Amino acid sequence: MPISRSEAAQTLKDIESTQGRSASAYGYSRSSPHLILWGVIWVIGYGVPWLFPGRLPWIWLPLVVIGMLGSFAIGMTLRPKVADKSDPRFWQTFIAIFLFVWAQFAVLPKFDLLQAAVYFPILVALMYALLGIWTRGARMTVLGVAIGVLTLAGYFLLPQLLLPWMTIVGGGGLILGGLWLRRA
Repeated sequence: MPISRSEAAQTLKDIESTQGRSASAYGYSRSSPHLILWGVIWVIGYGVPWLFPGRLPWIWLPLVVIGMLGSFAIGMTLRPKVADKSDPRFWQTFIAIFLFVWAQFAVLPKFDLLQAAVYFPILVALMYALLGIWTRGARMTVLGVAIGVLTLAGYFLLPQLLLPWMTIVGGGGLILGGLWLRRA
């Protein structure tokens, strides 16, 4: 028995929808370990100066290096087992973001401690939101918006508690977000 045009069209829509959900789930599973790693780094990075004031700039340098090496290692273990070359857009994007941040620090007045403590989380929130928009990964967009809103809430509403706020809400949020993506 032949199928009607509307049944064929609906079947194609269902296939496309399933394909999109599968791609999102795959992307979430690849992002999850990175979010958990960086959540732990945020807990340490904001927790140490909260518990031992005055250490924020110095604790972050080794943590960022550890995070970048850890992200690279995670990426290498999750890398597809195909013999294709790396997409150059990854490094081009990394260089563009690095130059953007460098340019901002070069032209903006010196940040105070609280401004510096929220600058990178807001930048990370933007990147997660954009990643979600471009990949149609709604959970990543939600995570980016949540990190941004919670960071700004801490900065404007609880400036005297910003470091514990970012330790618990920022670091904990990334860890929970990573676990949320893992179960997608």
